[in-house]
Amino acid sequence: MAQMQDGWSLQKDASGIKVYTKEAGDSGYKPFKATVLLDNTVEEFASVMYDVDGLLDWGYKIKTAWLFERSGDSLQIYYAEAKAPFPYKNRDGIYKNVFQWNSKTKTLLVKINLLENYKVVDPDLVAIKGHGYWSATQLNSGKLEVTFMMEVNPGGEIPAWMANMVVDDSPYYTLLNLREAINKPKYKNKKYSFIK
Repeated sequence: MAQMQDGWSLQKDASGIKVYTKEAGDSGYKPFKATVLLDNTVEEFASVMYDVDGLLDWGYKIKTAWLFERSGDSLQIYYAEAKAPFPYKNRDGIYKNVFQWNSKTKTLLVKINLLENYKVVDPDLVAIKGHGYWSATQLNSGKLEVTFMMEVNPGGEIPAWMANMVVDDSPYYTLLNLREAINKPKYKNKKYSFIK
């Protein structure tokens, strides 16, 4: 398998999407990173990220999602439930997204942290733990380079070896669906004060 910097190995290269994984750390679960070039703007990408309800259209196996809190354009906290394969229980989590714009590199960074200390929404579900980021860089060519990285512990009884077998599915289908969703009219012609 092709190697990338910092120990990332290419696992999948299809439909213009590249998915990399890294050796598992103490948790036993492999982190992933996926990249794609889009014919869109960073403002359109930001619009998709802010639309929590829209996550149902493009997030991999997302069953429900809703916004808990938003602070200006820089912070949002939302809940999401993801479907798990039978016989396992669905997974859920509270996601904290922090938005940072770098005007020099023309990059929007969205830091993701799953909050562990929160009121249980559904005791029948299993809370996941993890962190990661989205980055979207507006290239001189007009293309948008998007990267999605996560390190997740799905919790419960799903063994690490089983999760690691399909670790490339989530980022691949997420980016595949995002590429279609970002072109919806509702994400066009949006402006954000911090993106300059």
